[in-house]
Amino acid sequence: MKEIAGHIMGKRAIAGTLVFVFVALTGASSALARQVDVQASVDATTIGTEESVTLTITIDGSDGSDVQVPQPPEAVGLALLQTIPRTQQSVSIIGGQMSRSFGYSWTYRPTGQGTARIEASTVRVKDREYHTQAIQVQVVPQDQRPARARRTDPFAGAFRSPFDPPATEPAPEPDESDLFIRAVPSKRPAWQNEQVVIEYRLFFREGIQLRQSRLTDSWDAEGFWREELDVETRPIPRIVVENGLRYNTIVLKRAAVFPTRAGDLSVDPLKIESEAMLPFGSRDPFRSLFAMQTRFTPVQLESPEVTIATRPLPEGAPFSFNGAVGSYAMTARPDRTSLEVGESMQLSVTVNGRGNLATMEAPILDIPGAFDVYDPDVSTLLDRAGSQLKGSKTFRYILIPRTNGTFEIPPITFSWFDPGTGRYRTSLTDPIPVSVTGTATSPLSVTATTNGMPVDDFAPLFTAAEAWTPTDRLPLHARWWVWSLILLPLAVMGGVRVWRRHQNRLVRDPRWARGRRAHPLSRKHLKQAMELLESGDTQGYFEEVERAVLGFIGNRLDIAEKGLTRPQLDGLLAERGIHESLRNRLKALLDLCDRGRFAPASFSPENKESAFDDASALIPDLDEQLDA
Repeated sequence: MKEIAGHIMGKRAIAGTLVFVFVALTGASSALARQVDVQASVDATTIGTEESVTLTITIDGSDGSDVQVPQPPEAVGLALLQTIPRTQQSVSIIGGQMSRSFGYSWTYRPTGQGTARIEASTVRVKDREYHTQAIQVQVVPQDQRPARARRTDPFAGAFRSPFDPPATEPAPEPDESDLFIRAVPSKRPAWQNEQVVIEYRLFFREGIQLRQSRLTDSWDAEGFWREELDVETRPIPRIVVENGLRYNTIVLKRAAVFPTRAGDLSVDPLKIESEAMLPFGSRDPFRSLFAMQTRFTPVQLESPEVTIATRPLPEGAPFSFNGAVGSYAMTARPDRTSLEVGESMQLSVTVNGRGNLATMEAPILDIPGAFDVYDPDVSTLLDRAGSQLKGSKTFRYILIPRTNGTFEIPPITFSWFDPGTGRYRTSLTDPIPVSVTGTATSPLSVTATTNGMPVDDFAPLFTAAEAWTPTDRLPLHARWWVWSLILLPLAVMGGVRVWRRHQNRLVRDPRWARGRRAHPLSRKHLKQAMELLESGDTQGYFEEVERAVLGFIGNRLDIAEKGLTRPQLDGLLAERGIHESLRNRLKALLDLCDRGRFAPASFSPENKESAFDDASALIPDLDEQLDA
């Protein structure tokens, strides 16, 4: 008896503390007030002929002291059971801020089968009126009413000890109206390569708790280039009313997808598994505390499949268009415009805007032939925090003059398709004057021509008779170095022409250009990988090894290797005739790199170096079979 009395006294003490806290919170000052929001909702949108429906008007941001008691809304097909509303008040803390809510509730009974309607209501808070939406309720025969989760006596556990084993009761299962995922694309149809943001929102009835949520399948978007956007890791639920029911909603996932071809393209549903606890059953806080494990029910949720109709880009694209779709602006900035022969200057071309910057090609440059131009160093900065993917991409070119003079870099041209206007747009930079001083290290002046022969190229006139004497020296036309000087300008001009054709092909034929730099880039990544390994950065070492192999494959096949899954990569290599044994070697190497990035401590020094050796042997083998 003493133990039972002690348990009851302990429970009353804790309950008293909770009541004190609640009174203290509800008595807070008016500083807790926030913007008022009035919403109407019902506890069910489908009821049986022998059931009732409860309408609740909730005033968020008010404690009820400044609210005039509203009249019960009129109803069609429903009979009001009481004219005086029930009131309720709550205080919640979300994100460290306290908010209040006040509500009025009325109960209605159906007068017959069919579609009933609760009309809109007007609520006056202080000196302002708020209007709610009308709500429809479907009344069906009682035997056709979907079963509701069972509610138990709220006082059944009032005198039970919290240390007594909880009574076994079945956990209710949520239905489609309690918990669902909605996929909302920003637009459809869309243009090819246009950005479409898909937002996945979770809707759940108030009081439902979730835990141990996880993806059950790999979310894929075949036919799209996709980029993940940031969402809050600890989101604060937002209260909305959907079809007359009150829900909490949070953003699960936000992704920017870019259709790579025309036609109807589909994005796979987002599937998650979770455990949900519904706000039904015993309401005893002590019993719920110790029966938590038995009250969670496994649930599987799946969003609808999103289909986007993609339109091909219209005809009439300008010559400088390279596939960019979105909204952009371009700037060009040289680090200096005065230099000497043999020195280098850096030309930075930056494209800012909204769109698929990751796959954007460099703008077309027409650099004077007196400059040596190297492949640009590309850096991309993406902002994933907003509702759209945006950022900038910078191409840094190194230019080295081979002769002196005053030159002009023509305007740089960049074109893109604007989906807002449905037209192509072009941006031009100002021409960039460059002054080069100094002397060339080789006689490049022979490549220059003039519009006429200068006077000082003639010998002066003889004014007196001279005696001619025979000599055994060879005449000029019989000397080899004379012919060398004559042929040298032709050879230089031919070399410049070949070099210019090579540079033009690098610009106009990206596939060929990527194939040319496949080997140099792979060797560069492997060299950086070995430097990272020697410095002790194991994770960076495995990332560079993987980048060397995938970058080589992407350059040789002219594909965006970062957007491919492993099965897609294997399928592309199989189409190109790569043997299965070599593909298995590639798969093993990529798996090794994955383990190295996420579990670097499990590798010995010898095992780490094996990834470098495998990559060094795999790249030539892939190159040999791709050339076959």
